[in-house]
Amino acid sequence: MMKPTITKEQAAELEAMRTSFPGGDNYILMAACDDVLGGKLAKLDLLTLAAALVNGYEVEATPEERVREYYYDLRRAEDRLEERGESGSQFRQGWQSVEETLNLLGIKIEGVNV
Repeated sequence: MMKPTITKEQAAELEAMRTSFPGGDNYILMAACDDVLGGKLAKLDLLTLAAALVNGYEVEATPEERVREYYYDLRRAEDRLEERGESGSQFRQGWQSVEETLNLLGIKIEGVNV
């Protein structure tokens, strides 16, 4: 059973439609088949939408969430090495570079450089 990945906006729209319409998933699928489904869901192909309705879905991480996860991975790797008495300096340079790059670009990400 494969769960498709959809955006946060699509997930919010899908859940709103599921609770707003009496026919729920059937209504959503019929609207997609009739090509009258609007908004962000209209950008999903029919099979992806059907799979999301039947199997559930994963929500796509935002670019900020991906950067935050990468940053935390570098910090955790540094911590693990240092706990074993080894140098984690290459990972420290990595997460510091992430912070510096974001600051140079004027991008603020909670938990990374804010």
